[in-house]
Amino acid sequence: MLNVTALFIPMFLLIVVLEMIFSYKKKDKKYSLANTTMNLAIGTIDQIGALIYFLALYVVMEYVYVHFRFYQTDNLLFQWVGGYLAVDFLSYWYHRLSHRVNILWAGHITHHSSVFYNYSNGFRTSLFQGINRILFWALLPLFGFQPLILVLILQVSGIYDFILHTEYIPKLGFLEKILITPSMHRVHHGKNPLYIDKNYGSTFVIWDKMFGTYQEETEKVEYGVTGNYADTSPLRAISCHYRYLWNAASQTADWKNKVLYFFMPPDWKVVPIDDGTPKKYPVNDNPRELIQYAWYLLGFSIVGILLLLIYIHFLRWYEVGVFAAIAITAVSSMSMIFNNTFPENFVKIEKQRIVLALILLLSIIVLHESLYNYALLLFLCVTYGMISRVTD
Repeated sequence: MLNVTALFIPMFLLIVVLEMIFSYKKKDKKYSLANTTMNLAIGTIDQIGALIYFLALYVVMEYVYVHFRFYQTDNLLFQWVGGYLAVDFLSYWYHRLSHRVNILWAGHITHHSSVFYNYSNGFRTSLFQGINRILFWALLPLFGFQPLILVLILQVSGIYDFILHTEYIPKLGFLEKILITPSMHRVHHGKNPLYIDKNYGSTFVIWDKMFGTYQEETEKVEYGVTGNYADTSPLRAISCHYRYLWNAASQTADWKNKVLYFFMPPDWKVVPIDDGTPKKYPVNDNPRELIQYAWYLLGFSIVGILLLLIYIHFLRWYEVGVFAAIAITAVSSMSMIFNNTFPENFVKIEKQRIVLALILLLSIIVLHESLYNYALLLFLCVTYGMISRVTD
């Protein structure tokens, strides 16, 4: 499967860097290094997950198309224009349900939990959101839309969604009557009482106006989610509401309510639930070598992941598995350093992680030698040397 979004990642990264520089020069604090690196780490995990869930989505839609479709046409206008409208309509309802059904919100909350709103937020998407979509998007081939075209439309729609995540684009006049704009999407990300559960549209504003969820941007937006959430690690950002639901079900005696927790809206509660979410960040006082190590992980992880996505079809399945695991753990470590939320024995854990990765990589090299493998081997050796400096 062609991952169209992956082809645009370098451009997306450039846009993030340019917006970050613009924010720095304006001194308006629209960016935070800790938040941005967390978003990039979450996006890395999602892009790696997309290698699986976009393939699964295609397989499911192809099966439905072959066995259950009740209409068929090769008309390009129907396939592309009709397909985009159908995807956008279904996106509206999937998005709306993702805010009103707990088990779906668990996969979507990651995208909303940032207290900043900038282009790096476009990377902040849980891989579970992609998995949850499969059941919904399997409906589209029933109407004769071809699976490959649908996958491409979904990725194009995702690219449009990325450009909405900025505070620097004002209202756009008459376009506000047709398209979802950055102003409308800012409203959607707001936790102001006026803005909660508004503007679910992906590309076209008609669905929000038709179904009563449209809200114009009229007051300053407060970003983030209600409650005590704080970024500590990418894995926690992705799993926080699943943890909450598990704790809620565990702390509720009645079996009916245990089940209801998964299908009721996020604000539905039987009793107050303690999910163990940190209330504040610790004071940042890291050694210089550790910060240098984090920058090293950030730079080489971005390059390595881009190469992985580009050369994915030339790699064996076990290579992809090991490379993905190395990438996920590297960006997770990097973001925890910048957010100052790593454990006390972090250096020891990092050394163990790198040694394990080296063992797995050497096993792969025995089976199959490649330039990519040796480049990754060099990366891991340098990584071990850099983290060892932190203890000096």
